[in-house]
Amino acid sequence: MTSTGTPPTGPFESARFYITFRCNSLCGYCNVWQDDKFKGYEELTLEQGRRILDELHGLGVRYVDFTGGEPVLHPHIDGIVQYAKKLGMTVEITSNGIRFAKHIDAIVPYVDTMNVSLDTLRPERYRAIRGVPTLDRALDVIRSVVARGDAGHLKLICVVTRENADEVPDLLRFAQENRVTVYFSTMFEYFDEQDTVRDVNRTARKLKLVEQNGRPAGGGCAPQRPAPGPDDGSIPDRLLELLHAPFALVNLHFRKYVETQDPTAPTQCYANKRILTVGPDGRLVLPCYHAFDNSVTWERPLAELVRDEEFRRVRDEEVGFRPECRGCTVFPYVGLSFSYRFDKVFLYQAISEEIAKLKTRFANPLFPRLTVEPGPLLAEFAALERFIDEELPSPGAPLTEDHLYRFDVTDTGVRTDLGAGESSVEEVLADHADEQCWGVQRSPHTWVRLLYRELLPLLGTLADRELVPREAYEELVGRAYAVQLAWWRAYLGRYYRGGAALDTRDADATVARFLGSTAALLPEAPESGRVREILLHAGCVLALPAGELAPLASRAPFPEADLLAKHLLLLAPGQRLADYAALLPEPAAAVLRGEPRAAGDDGPLGRLLDASPGTDLPALIDAVRALRAEVPAEELAALLLARELRDPALVRRRGAALRAPVRPAAGGAA
Repeated sequence: MTSTGTPPTGPFESARFYITFRCNSLCGYCNVWQDDKFKGYEELTLEQGRRILDELHGLGVRYVDFTGGEPVLHPHIDGIVQYAKKLGMTVEITSNGIRFAKHIDAIVPYVDTMNVSLDTLRPERYRAIRGVPTLDRALDVIRSVVARGDAGHLKLICVVTRENADEVPDLLRFAQENRVTVYFSTMFEYFDEQDTVRDVNRTARKLKLVEQNGRPAGGGCAPQRPAPGPDDGSIPDRLLELLHAPFALVNLHFRKYVETQDPTAPTQCYANKRILTVGPDGRLVLPCYHAFDNSVTWERPLAELVRDEEFRRVRDEEVGFRPECRGCTVFPYVGLSFSYRFDKVFLYQAISEEIAKLKTRFANPLFPRLTVEPGPLLAEFAALERFIDEELPSPGAPLTEDHLYRFDVTDTGVRTDLGAGESSVEEVLADHADEQCWGVQRSPHTWVRLLYRELLPLLGTLADRELVPREAYEELVGRAYAVQLAWWRAYLGRYYRGGAALDTRDADATVARFLGSTAALLPEAPESGRVREILLHAGCVLALPAGELAPLASRAPFPEADLLAKHLLLLAPGQRLADYAALLPEPAAAVLRGEPRAAGDDGPLGRLLDASPGTDLPALIDAVRALRAEVPAEELAALLLARELRDPALVRRRGAALRAPVRPAAGGAA
């Protein structure tokens, strides 16, 4: 299941800005304070910090994570962070909180996420893990940020090990009381056996550091390690139980990546490929921060440095391929790769991101009034996990590293490893018009994205205006987790290889009830029209009975109408297509009636496709991506879908395998 190989060398998206290597903690699982290679670096002035941010922005970087070391030890951190936000970047900062108090007003309003490391609520254990007796300072900072109304910017990061696993309930309760998200993560495994907490040796330097940070160290820099807790192997399973718990964040994709990683294979690492790693003096740190033993100094503009011969050599030959890279799980570097490979790990990422957004945007604000029963949700997730892990084929490697998935061109279409039946050349091109998997057409996440981006916010607006009963809105929010999982089962069962093994009847009923009860709430208001379109989207993609969808009919044009027509051509019984046509606007309805779509003016895309044979699909992908300088990727995808619908009969033939699966009896597999 693990994605491997060298990522493409396309535009940089983000930067890990190690603004200082100095730190005022002595965490046993961190090497920055233990290794001489991180000492003695000059740090950027405010002017230099602004200039390097300008250069990062010029390279396409739109997300910057200020980290270290401890970022607030940098004398100009406030101004540098503020300038990054002025450039329009998404800004994140990670701190231990020890000296953050005086920076709250200057930093918190200018960051999208402020991460505070908090592994324990027990002072002696904190001292054992982090080497300094400063838990009270970290807690004071957290409470101060909450008190000023900025809890939405705050995220607690708890690295769960044997030493603190027993405290997870207490940490979650602390987060819930303060209405702050806590991210529970297993340990990143990287080099030199740094996956366990070490004793902090007594040295003059470390004793001095302890006294600077807090109370005198007394008899030693750190007490004995606490007694071991549960086995490390049980920690991911215990954290999974918190998947739907209010204010808890659990990354399913990181969990699955760690479970399935092949330690003998290259690591799909994006350090200095799409994530630039910048050191305290502006140098590009190579191959990454954790294995730092090389760099390109900031003596020329970054646009030149990323073309430097040594930078390119390390990027292409060493990152992910070094012996010490095998088995590395440093999430900030490997995590971005999950969005560039449409495989099982991406599916878990999509599920995880959906749950996180449903939770943080809708469920958490209603806590503790709104509660959900986790048992049935976890049971349904376990069933989906069994299907994905055991029934869904393991995708093969793509033809090239800049493709999202493997495809094979046939006489009538295109076959992929995960999708049942055949796809079209146009669909593969539309998927690859962007470079990330979030635009893949045949993915379960597409409708759930509408659920949390539009449907629930619109219903919340109607509830605020007292056009929808507040209790009814909150009841729908409480059902959203179950609807999400039901949608995934129903979608995977219809459109993915091996999906016939899934019994989708209960899932179909869950989705249908949600559509019906939501539609029944809608008042006469402008927002109601868009809500009906989103509900109709779900019903048509699953080809639920047309009669049940009649109250949702939308004859006015809406953005997804062509996509619904395509799914109905693939899935719906032929004798029912006319019934579905009555639900959709023209010209989507005409397609369902079998009327070929007239050729339109699709500009440079049309000229490209009319002149190029579809058999050389890799070349077409490159050519379509090159058109993004003239046409946005989303518009390219819409034009490609419209071209595909010029031949409804061919779309229909490609869906033959989807319309005749053998379903298990009730209570069957998965």
